[in-house]
Amino acid sequence: MVHAVPVLLFGPGLPHAGVATTCAINEHSISIASHQLAVPLSALKADIGGFDHDQLQLHWQSTAGVYMVIAGAPDAQKQLLGLLPAPLVAGLKGWRIATFSQKTVWNSLIYGAGLIVLLVCIGVWQYDRMLGWAANRVSIETEQKMGKAVLASYNRQQDIITSGAAVDFVKSVGNQLTQGSPYTYQWLVVKDDMVNAFAMPGGIVIVNTGLLKKAGNANEVAAVLAHEVQHVEQRHALKNMMHSAGVAAVVMLVLGDANAAMILIAHQVSTQFFSRQVEAEADLKGAQLLLKQHIQPNGMASFFKRLSKEEPKTGQVPEWLSSHPDTQHRIHLAEQFAKQHPCTDCKNLTWDIEAILANIQQPVQPNTETH
Repeated sequence: MVHAVPVLLFGPGLPHAGVATTCAINEHSISIASHQLAVPLSALKADIGGFDHDQLQLHWQSTAGVYMVIAGAPDAQKQLLGLLPAPLVAGLKGWRIATFSQKTVWNSLIYGAGLIVLLVCIGVWQYDRMLGWAANRVSIETEQKMGKAVLASYNRQQDIITSGAAVDFVKSVGNQLTQGSPYTYQWLVVKDDMVNAFAMPGGIVIVNTGLLKKAGNANEVAAVLAHEVQHVEQRHALKNMMHSAGVAAVVMLVLGDANAAMILIAHQVSTQFFSRQVEAEADLKGAQLLLKQHIQPNGMASFFKRLSKEEPKTGQVPEWLSSHPDTQHRIHLAEQFAKQHPCTDCKNLTWDIEAILANIQQPVQPNTETH
């Protein structure tokens, strides 16, 4: 019996945001009639993805390149899981075990004792003040240990590019932006077509190759990096993860137990959504950082404009834009800042985009380093 499931298809020649279609599954294969694709179940590989690391991703290799299918909705994912036989799909059994264990841990630790105790003890009206007080008492050394521990967990699921023009470019711009910082920054380029960049506590900044492909010039990348740097410098990333994990992680971090806190916080990697006030602060201080380093601050507004044009074409908001509300207002503020702070000695950064694109298109070598 054949069952049709709504999915998003990603692959060679397709939009970065994927194409909405349906797949048909029988006992031996999966087929996508709209793109004339038919794949034996034994050729599939199941991986974990998504903001909460509970998304089922099905990959397969063809002569044209690597394709990926994800469910179009939570109900569709349940349908996929019910139809796919675990013995035939590589990694599916491990996916089920990993997601089940993760849900069990978070349901028992975070949404149980952590959040309840936090609300009862300090009250909703005192929460932000308490969180800021606690974060300011976490040493940078502890924060960096936590970031490394979280990165080790994240790294197992990602293809990290370890060398080449793309890595050199990101490191060069990032190091220029963070001169004199108390943090020791680590800049990582991940082979992922999602247009996204995010910061981990302790100065670890992840840049997806999709962002490098989408950026129109080096100034736009610098503006995004300056924004993410400010999430680190202002400890937004640390505070946000502590907020999400609850009082247990707050206590562990204040006491310096980064490894135990990592268990509670690891699932927050790349899933952060900051408040409008926090995002506005990162925008403003990021623009100020660009001026300080004599880099033209026009990149943020132009990059937001570039991404905002994608929504009418695809019907979906690009990943980096989706976590940054009030786009038009923020474009206006970024343009206003540039007009009010003319910089006669600021320079436009340059990049070798052809070398960068060639670098990120090369196969990724297995990476065993997580530090």
